[in-house]
Amino acid sequence: MRLCVVLVIFSAFLCAQNQAPESPAPASQAPAVAPSLPPGAQPLAPDTVVAEVDGKKLTKADLDNLLEVYPSQVQMAIRANPGRSLTQLLLFQHLKELAEHEGLDKQAPYKQSLEYQRTAVLAQAEMNTQRYRTQVNQSDAQKVYNDHPERFREAKVRAIYIAFNPMAGKGGDPKTPSEAEAKAKAEDLRKQILAGADFGKLAKENSDDKTSAAKDGDFGTIRKSSPYPDAMKNTVLALKQGEVSEPIRQPSGFYLIRVDEFQTQPFIDVANQIMEEARQGAFDAWMKDLESRFSVKIENQAYFGPGTPGRPQVSR
Repeated sequence: MRLCVVLVIFSAFLCAQNQAPESPAPASQAPAVAPSLPPGAQPLAPDTVVAEVDGKKLTKADLDNLLEVYPSQVQMAIRANPGRSLTQLLLFQHLKELAEHEGLDKQAPYKQSLEYQRTAVLAQAEMNTQRYRTQVNQSDAQKVYNDHPERFREAKVRAIYIAFNPMAGKGGDPKTPSEAEAKAKAEDLRKQILAGADFGKLAKENSDDKTSAAKDGDFGTIRKSSPYPDAMKNTVLALKQGEVSEPIRQPSGFYLIRVDEFQTQPFIDVANQIMEEARQGAFDAWMKDLESRFSVKIENQAYFGPGTPGRPQVSR
């Protein structure tokens, strides 16, 4: 029973690690992940014996050949705990060879399962390859940058954050104001700022974002690619320089944001982003074309109904 559990766990680990990569596979794969050597140490010769199993000596070359089919994560896991991991790996290898000798790879349902996995891996490989097949050079990216400067606009901002208790009346911290109270406070602070009050001073005295409050409300830079909600980014980028936003509601607080300065991201900072977007766009168009070619029109729905004569039965 324990052996079955070990095999299941190891199988699940290998399957999880052996998913098709999201980036294209290299043209030639290294035999195995080589461990880092101490300074001055010499790499092992291929015929160096490194392990023994069932009376058979295993050389470095033997293990390199055995490990090369596994992803780097698996290889590193094996090197981290070679005794136990190699035992399981060699056991799996032996069981695979026994199954092949008995022709199990030619029998249902194993034959179908192997074909399904082969199809899935190769389909993913083709998508990965196609995605990176589109060549985008810097001149193309420069044109996009020049033609669409608004995409790369960024705002240096200051912020005041007024937190509220989203569970007001239903629990939570009773000391934290309700949403209505927080909004009223934010609106009052905005009136003070518009009347000439110092934004940085009010941020230090009132903001619940202590990190930015300690820096006179300095909130850094906001751009379209920033990891903030779209509503917040769109509001900020629509402001004028020096303008203060209306209170911007978030799940547990309101922001007052002032734009200190607008600037445009340097091309060198966004060139890779532009080229990646172009590759993705070309890939999406390619996939859309394929999907349109293989759009299915069902002619007889009865085939897909339960109990249909001749319909393939699902094994359980």
